[in-house]
Amino acid sequence: MSNYITIENINHINAELSNFCNSACPMCPRYDSDLNLIKDISNNSHTSLDDIKNKIGEKVISQLKLFRSCGNLGDGTMNPECLEIYQYVKSINNKTKLSLNTNGGARDTAFWQELAKLNVTVIFSIDGLEDTNHLYRRNVKWTKLWNNVESFISNGGQAHWDFLIFKHNEHQLIEAEQLAKKVGFKKFQKKYTTRWNDFDSDGNWLERTKIKVDDYELEMSSHQQQNIHPGAVKKSSTVNNLFEKNVVCKSYSNNNVEIYLHANGYVSPCCWLGDLTIHESKNIIKNYSEVSIKNKTLEEILEGEYFQSLWNGIQNKSGAYRLQTCLQTCGIN
Repeated sequence: MSNYITIENINHINAELSNFCNSACPMCPRYDSDLNLIKDISNNSHTSLDDIKNKIGEKVISQLKLFRSCGNLGDGTMNPECLEIYQYVKSINNKTKLSLNTNGGARDTAFWQELAKLNVTVIFSIDGLEDTNHLYRRNVKWTKLWNNVESFISNGGQAHWDFLIFKHNEHQLIEAEQLAKKVGFKKFQKKYTTRWNDFDSDGNWLERTKIKVDDYELEMSSHQQQNIHPGAVKKSSTVNNLFEKNVVCKSYSNNNVEIYLHANGYVSPCCWLGDLTIHESKNIIKNYSEVSIKNKTLEEILEGEYFQSLWNGIQNKSGAYRLQTCLQTCGIN
Protein backbone atom coordinates (compact mmCIF):
# COMPACT_ATOMS: atom_id res chain seq x y z
CA MET A 1 0.00 0.00 0.00
CA SER A 2 1.02 3.60 -0.58
CA ASN A 3 1.87 6.11 2.12
CA TYR A 4 -1.55 7.72 1.71
CA ILE A 5 -4.16 7.72 4.50
CA THR A 6 -3.58 4.80 6.85
CA ILE A 7 -4.80 3.52 10.18
CA GLU A 8 -1.57 4.85 11.70
CA ASN A 9 -1.72 8.45 10.53
CA ILE A 10 -5.41 9.43 10.65
CA ASN A 11 -5.88 12.46 12.89
CA HIS A 12 -9.19 13.88 11.63
CA ILE A 13 -12.59 12.21 11.19
CA ASN A 14 -15.61 13.89 9.67
CA ALA A 15 -18.46 11.54 10.55
CA GLU A 16 -21.77 12.03 8.80
CA LEU A 17 -23.79 10.92 11.81
CA SER A 18 -27.06 10.73 9.90
CA ASN A 19 -28.59 11.10 6.45
CA PHE A 20 -31.90 12.13 8.02
CA CYS A 21 -32.70 15.83 8.20
CA ASN A 22 -35.46 17.93 9.75
CA SER A 23 -34.99 20.64 7.13
CA ALA A 24 -35.59 20.65 3.38
CA CYS A 25 -33.02 23.04 1.95
CA PRO A 26 -33.67 23.44 -1.80
CA MET A 27 -30.04 23.11 -2.93
CA CYS A 28 -29.15 20.22 -0.63
CA PRO A 29 -27.81 17.13 -2.47
CA ARG A 30 -30.72 15.20 -0.93
CA TYR A 31 -32.78 16.72 -3.74
CA ASP A 32 -32.56 16.59 -7.52
CA SER A 33 -32.80 19.72 -9.68
CA ASP A 34 -36.60 19.49 -9.61
CA LEU A 35 -36.56 19.47 -5.78
CA ASN A 36 -37.59 15.82 -5.57
CA LEU A 37 -36.09 13.93 -2.62
CA ILE A 38 -33.56 11.30 -3.78
CA LYS A 39 -34.94 8.50 -1.62
CA ASP A 40 -32.13 5.98 -2.15
CA ILE A 41 -29.60 8.19 -0.37
CA SER A 42 -31.78 9.90 2.23
CA ASN A 43 -33.53 9.04 5.48
CA ASN A 44 -32.23 5.49 5.81
CA SER A 45 -28.95 5.48 7.77
CA HIS A 46 -27.26 6.61 10.98
CA THR A 47 -23.66 6.15 12.05
CA SER A 48 -24.07 4.08 15.19
CA LEU A 49 -22.20 4.22 18.47
CA ASP A 50 -21.25 0.61 17.76
CA ASP A 51 -19.69 1.71 14.44
CA ILE A 52 -17.55 4.25 16.26
CA LYS A 53 -16.57 1.87 19.05
CA ASN A 54 -15.92 -1.31 17.11
CA LYS A 55 -15.28 -0.26 13.50
CA ILE A 56 -13.24 2.89 14.13
CA GLY A 57 -11.90 1.87 17.52
CA GLU A 58 -10.03 3.34 20.45
CA LYS A 59 -6.63 3.36 18.74
CA VAL A 60 -7.77 5.71 15.98
CA ILE A 61 -9.91 7.86 18.27
CA SER A 62 -7.04 8.27 20.73
CA GLN A 63 -4.84 9.87 18.03
CA LEU A 64 -7.43 12.30 16.63
CA LYS A 65 -6.89 16.04 16.62
CA LEU A 66 -10.43 16.66 15.37
CA PHE A 67 -13.70 14.72 15.39
CA ARG A 68 -16.54 16.52 13.69
CA SER A 69 -19.85 15.97 11.98
CA CYS A 70 -20.64 17.99 8.88
CA GLY A 71 -22.69 15.72 6.65
CA ASN A 72 -23.60 15.96 2.99
CA LEU A 73 -27.06 14.46 3.29
CA GLY A 74 -28.24 14.92 6.84
CA ASP A 75 -28.02 16.70 10.17
CA GLY A 76 -26.01 14.92 12.86
CA THR A 77 -28.49 15.84 15.58
CA MET A 78 -31.04 13.55 13.90
CA ASN A 79 -28.97 10.57 15.03
CA PRO A 80 -30.58 9.25 18.25
CA GLU A 81 -27.08 8.43 19.54
CA CYS A 82 -25.52 11.77 18.63
CA LEU A 83 -24.86 12.84 22.21
CA GLU A 84 -23.62 9.40 23.23
CA ILE A 85 -21.15 9.33 20.32
CA TYR A 86 -19.61 12.65 21.34
CA GLN A 87 -19.49 11.51 24.96
CA TYR A 88 -17.69 8.33 23.93
CA VAL A 89 -15.12 10.11 21.75
CA LYS A 90 -14.40 12.56 24.55
CA SER A 91 -14.03 9.71 27.06
CA ILE A 92 -11.33 8.11 24.88
CA ASN A 93 -9.56 11.30 23.82
CA ASN A 94 -10.16 14.33 26.01
CA LYS A 95 -7.75 16.44 23.94
CA THR A 96 -9.37 16.14 20.54
CA LYS A 97 -11.41 19.06 19.23
CA LEU A 98 -15.10 18.31 18.73
CA SER A 99 -17.45 20.13 16.37
CA LEU A 100 -20.89 19.76 14.84
CA ASN A 101 -22.59 21.57 11.95
CA THR A 102 -26.37 21.82 12.26
CA ASN A 103 -29.44 23.84 11.33
CA GLY A 104 -30.24 23.84 15.05
CA GLY A 105 -33.92 23.04 14.65
CA ALA A 106 -33.95 19.49 16.01
CA ARG A 107 -33.94 17.99 19.52
CA ASP A 108 -34.91 19.72 22.75
CA THR A 109 -33.12 22.19 25.01
CA ALA A 110 -31.95 19.40 27.35
CA PHE A 111 -29.98 17.84 24.47
CA TRP A 112 -28.25 21.15 23.72
CA GLN A 113 -27.49 21.68 27.38
CA GLU A 114 -25.72 18.31 27.58
CA LEU A 115 -23.85 18.91 24.32
CA ALA A 116 -22.55 22.21 25.70
CA LYS A 117 -21.00 20.38 28.66
CA LEU A 118 -18.83 18.32 26.27
CA ASN A 119 -17.07 21.39 24.85
CA VAL A 120 -18.36 20.68 21.34
CA THR A 121 -18.08 23.69 19.03
CA VAL A 122 -21.42 23.95 17.23
CA ILE A 123 -21.68 25.72 13.88
CA PHE A 124 -25.29 26.79 13.52
CA SER A 125 -26.38 27.34 9.90
CA ILE A 126 -28.86 30.19 10.26
CA ASP A 127 -29.62 32.01 7.03
CA GLY A 128 -31.41 35.13 8.13
CA LEU A 129 -33.72 36.15 10.95
CA GLU A 130 -37.16 35.02 12.06
CA ASP A 131 -38.86 36.24 8.89
CA THR A 132 -36.32 34.83 6.41
CA ASN A 133 -34.41 31.81 7.79
CA HIS A 134 -37.17 29.39 6.77
CA LEU A 135 -37.02 30.43 3.11
CA TYR A 136 -33.90 28.32 2.66
CA ARG A 137 -33.93 26.24 5.88
CA ARG A 138 -37.43 25.01 5.14
CA ASN A 139 -39.26 23.32 8.04
CA VAL A 140 -36.90 24.82 10.65
CA LYS A 141 -39.07 26.60 13.22
CA TRP A 142 -37.47 29.80 14.47
CA THR A 143 -38.76 29.60 18.04
CA LYS A 144 -37.46 26.06 18.50
CA LEU A 145 -34.15 26.91 16.84
CA TRP A 146 -33.63 29.98 19.03
CA ASN A 147 -34.54 28.14 22.22
CA ASN A 148 -31.90 25.54 21.31
CA VAL A 149 -29.30 28.20 20.57
CA GLU A 150 -29.90 29.96 23.88
CA SER A 151 -29.84 26.67 25.80
CA PHE A 152 -26.51 25.75 24.24
CA ILE A 153 -24.83 29.12 24.76
CA SER A 154 -26.21 29.74 28.25
CA ASN A 155 -24.73 26.41 29.36
CA GLY A 156 -21.25 27.35 28.18
CA GLY A 157 -21.40 26.08 24.61
CA GLN A 158 -19.02 27.49 21.99
CA ALA A 159 -21.29 28.58 19.12
CA HIS A 160 -20.53 29.87 15.63
CA TRP A 161 -23.12 31.34 13.24
CA ASP A 162 -22.82 30.50 9.52
CA PHE A 163 -25.00 32.79 7.40
CA LEU A 164 -25.66 31.90 3.74
CA ILE A 165 -26.33 35.10 1.81
CA PHE A 166 -29.26 35.33 -0.61
CA LYS A 167 -31.06 38.32 -2.08
CA HIS A 168 -33.89 37.89 0.44
CA ASN A 169 -31.62 38.12 3.51
CA GLU A 170 -28.62 40.23 2.47
CA HIS A 171 -30.19 43.33 4.03
CA GLN A 172 -30.17 41.56 7.43
CA LEU A 173 -26.45 40.90 7.69
CA ILE A 174 -25.65 43.76 10.07
CA GLU A 175 -28.65 43.04 12.30
CA ALA A 176 -27.84 39.31 12.40
CA GLU A 177 -24.22 39.94 13.30
CA GLN A 178 -25.28 42.29 16.10
CA LEU A 179 -27.69 39.64 17.39
CA ALA A 180 -24.93 37.03 17.27
CA LYS A 181 -22.70 39.18 19.48
CA LYS A 182 -25.53 39.98 21.85
CA VAL A 183 -26.43 36.35 22.61
CA GLY A 184 -22.83 35.12 22.78
CA PHE A 185 -21.84 33.53 19.47
CA LYS A 186 -18.04 33.37 19.27
CA LYS A 187 -17.95 33.78 15.49
CA PHE A 188 -20.19 35.09 12.71
CA GLN A 189 -19.32 33.93 9.21
CA LYS A 190 -20.89 35.23 6.00
CA LYS A 191 -20.92 32.79 3.10
CA TYR A 192 -22.25 32.28 -0.42
CA THR A 193 -23.46 28.95 -1.70
CA THR A 194 -21.76 27.61 -4.85
CA ARG A 195 -24.68 25.30 -5.61
CA TRP A 196 -26.46 27.61 -8.04
CA ASN A 197 -24.76 25.95 -10.99
CA ASP A 198 -25.38 22.23 -11.18
CA PHE A 199 -26.44 19.35 -13.39
CA ASP A 200 -30.11 18.50 -13.84
CA SER A 201 -31.46 14.95 -13.64
CA ASP A 202 -30.69 14.44 -17.35
CA GLY A 203 -27.06 15.51 -17.00
CA ASN A 204 -27.52 18.97 -18.51
CA TRP A 205 -25.48 21.80 -17.00
CA LEU A 206 -27.59 24.50 -15.37
CA GLU A 207 -26.37 28.04 -14.73
CA ARG A 208 -28.88 29.74 -12.48
CA THR A 209 -29.40 32.85 -10.41
CA LYS A 210 -32.96 31.92 -9.37
CA ILE A 211 -34.71 28.76 -8.17
CA LYS A 212 -38.47 28.31 -7.89
CA VAL A 213 -39.39 26.97 -4.45
CA ASP A 214 -43.00 26.39 -3.42
CA ASP A 215 -44.74 29.72 -3.99
CA TYR A 216 -41.59 31.89 -4.05
CA GLU A 217 -38.16 32.15 -5.66
CA LEU A 218 -34.72 31.90 -4.13
CA GLU A 219 -32.45 34.42 -5.79
CA MET A 220 -28.70 34.87 -5.72
CA SER A 221 -27.57 37.93 -3.81
CA SER A 222 -26.86 41.02 -5.88
CA HIS A 223 -23.23 41.06 -4.73
CA GLN A 224 -22.63 37.42 -5.64
CA GLN A 225 -24.07 37.95 -9.10
CA GLN A 226 -21.35 40.52 -9.72
CA ASN A 227 -18.53 38.18 -8.73
CA ILE A 228 -17.19 34.75 -9.65
CA HIS A 229 -18.33 32.05 -7.23
CA PRO A 230 -15.75 31.54 -4.47
CA GLY A 231 -13.53 28.55 -5.22
CA ALA A 232 -14.81 28.12 -8.77
CA VAL A 233 -12.43 26.54 -11.28
CA LYS A 234 -12.74 27.47 -14.93
CA LYS A 235 -13.48 24.54 -17.21
CA SER A 236 -10.51 25.38 -19.46
CA SER A 237 -8.19 25.09 -16.46
CA THR A 238 -9.71 21.71 -15.62
CA VAL A 239 -9.15 20.36 -19.11
CA ASN A 240 -5.62 21.71 -19.43
CA ASN A 241 -4.33 20.51 -16.07
CA LEU A 242 -6.19 17.28 -15.37
CA PHE A 243 -3.52 15.10 -16.98
CA GLU A 244 -0.47 17.27 -16.36
CA LYS A 245 0.15 17.78 -12.64
CA ASN A 246 -0.30 16.16 -9.24
CA VAL A 247 -3.40 16.99 -7.21
CA VAL A 248 -3.03 18.53 -3.75
CA CYS A 249 -5.23 16.34 -1.54
CA LYS A 250 -6.32 18.51 1.39
CA SER A 251 -7.29 15.35 3.26
CA TYR A 252 -3.60 14.42 3.20
CA SER A 253 -1.59 17.61 3.52
CA ASN A 254 -0.38 20.19 6.05
CA ASN A 255 -0.46 17.64 8.89
CA ASN A 256 -4.14 16.90 8.22
CA VAL A 257 -4.98 13.25 7.54
CA GLU A 258 -8.72 12.93 7.20
CA ILE A 259 -11.43 10.42 6.42
CA TYR A 260 -15.11 11.04 5.78
CA LEU A 261 -17.42 8.42 7.26
CA HIS A 262 -20.72 8.34 5.39
CA ALA A 263 -23.87 7.58 7.39
CA ASN A 264 -24.38 4.42 5.33
CA GLY A 265 -20.93 3.13 6.29
CA TYR A 266 -18.93 4.05 3.19
CA VAL A 267 -15.50 5.60 3.76
CA SER A 268 -13.85 8.22 1.56
CA PRO A 269 -11.13 10.84 2.08
CA CYS A 270 -13.54 13.76 2.27
CA CYS A 271 -17.13 14.94 1.94
CA TRP A 272 -16.44 16.63 -1.41
CA LEU A 273 -16.54 13.32 -3.27
CA GLY A 274 -20.24 13.16 -2.47
CA ASP A 275 -22.32 10.00 -2.47
CA LEU A 276 -20.07 7.23 -3.75
CA THR A 277 -22.85 5.51 -5.69
CA ILE A 278 -23.93 8.63 -7.59
CA HIS A 279 -20.87 10.81 -8.04
CA GLU A 280 -17.54 10.33 -9.76
CA SER A 281 -16.12 7.66 -7.43
CA LYS A 282 -18.51 5.15 -9.01
CA ASN A 283 -16.05 4.97 -11.91
CA ILE A 284 -13.35 3.39 -9.73
CA ILE A 285 -15.34 1.37 -7.19
CA LYS A 286 -15.99 -2.20 -8.31
CA ASN A 287 -17.47 -3.59 -5.10
CA TYR A 288 -19.18 -1.30 -2.61
CA SER A 289 -18.96 -3.81 0.22
CA GLU A 290 -15.19 -3.25 0.07
CA VAL A 291 -15.56 0.43 1.05
CA SER A 292 -18.07 0.02 3.88
CA ILE A 293 -17.32 -0.41 7.57
CA LYS A 294 -20.47 -2.49 7.71
CA ASN A 295 -18.49 -5.19 5.87
CA LYS A 296 -14.80 -4.39 6.30
CA THR A 297 -12.53 -2.99 8.96
CA LEU A 298 -11.32 0.57 8.52
CA GLU A 299 -7.80 -0.73 7.98
CA GLU A 300 -8.95 -3.05 5.18
CA ILE A 301 -10.76 -0.19 3.46
CA LEU A 302 -7.77 2.16 3.64
CA GLU A 303 -5.50 -0.55 2.26
CA GLY A 304 -8.02 -1.54 -0.40
CA GLU A 305 -8.41 -0.85 -4.08
CA TYR A 306 -10.50 2.32 -3.81
CA PHE A 307 -8.02 4.32 -1.74
CA GLN A 308 -5.14 2.96 -3.81
CA SER A 309 -6.87 4.10 -7.01
CA LEU A 310 -7.49 7.54 -5.54
CA TRP A 311 -3.85 7.87 -4.54
CA ASN A 312 -2.65 6.74 -7.97
CA GLY A 313 -4.84 9.39 -9.57
CA ILE A 314 -3.70 12.10 -7.17
CA GLN A 315 -0.07 11.28 -8.02
CA ASN A 316 -0.86 11.23 -11.75
CA LYS A 317 0.40 7.69 -12.24
CA SER A 318 0.25 6.32 -15.76
CA GLY A 319 -3.14 4.82 -16.58
CA ALA A 320 -4.77 5.96 -13.33
CA TYR A 321 -8.29 7.36 -13.35
CA ARG A 322 -8.25 10.95 -12.08
CA LEU A 323 -11.25 12.41 -10.31
CA GLN A 324 -12.08 15.87 -11.61
CA THR A 325 -13.69 16.56 -8.22
CA CYS A 326 -10.25 16.31 -6.64
CA LEU A 327 -8.81 18.82 -9.09
CA GLN A 328 -11.67 21.29 -8.78
CA THR A 329 -11.87 21.12 -4.97
CA CYS A 330 -8.24 20.86 -3.91
CA GLY A 331 -6.28 22.00 -6.96
CA ILE A 332 -2.82 21.05 -8.22
CA ASN A 333 0.84 21.61 -7.44
